[in-house]
Amino acid sequence: MRVLLVEDDIELASSIKTFFKFKEFDVDLFYDGEDAFNHLESNKIDYDLYIIDVNIPNINGLELLKFIRKIKLDTPIIIITASLEIETLQEAFDYGCSEYIKKPFNLKELDIRIKKIFHQKTNIIKFNTQWIYDKDSMDLKYNDEPIELRKKEKLLVDILFKNIGYIVSNDNITDYVWEGEVREQYPVRQMVNTIRKKLPVDIIKTEVGVGYKIETKL
Repeated sequence: MRVLLVEDDIELASSIKTFFKFKEFDVDLFYDGEDAFNHLESNKIDYDLYIIDVNIPNINGLELLKFIRKIKLDTPIIIITASLEIETLQEAFDYGCSEYIKKPFNLKELDIRIKKIFHQKTNIIKFNTQWIYDKDSMDLKYNDEPIELRKKEKLLVDILFKNIGYIVSNDNITDYVWEGEVREQYPVRQMVNTIRKKLPVDIIKTEVGVGYKIETKL
């Protein structure tokens, strides 16, 4: 896991970084909000987690949070705060904070909150920063906008996303989408073409005579 940590308390920052290194996380540490901002602007790095103190020099944590949410819609962001002022917390969650932790805290508490966040995300598939698929609700979003699909279209998209990056055979798609329904013909190709017309970017790759897969390298 790759983590961006922004914390101006040198002792606390060092403790968190050491803790993460023990867990074999890759950590980029900044003590200043402006340095973190410049780093994010100039380096297109896909972090798995952001941990940001609210009260950091030059660019505060809430401003950094807003900036990150413009480019990373779904990556978890934990806010560190020295107070529990309801206005600050409300603002943080309005800007897209995933979780918060109040100083002082035990590193075990931080670990618990991180595990909670990622446990909640196990049924979310995300790639290319723009696409998000929820396996529970079978909702597909592009740039946070839902793609409207019919029931069978959802089932076809579902089996492809559950096997993302791998070819799903026409027979497996037919069995899954039509759920044992007896028909002379199962128009898989026609349905794929209908779905493609609804997608802003075509992410379904055809393997001629074999099946289909979600193409993750766009």
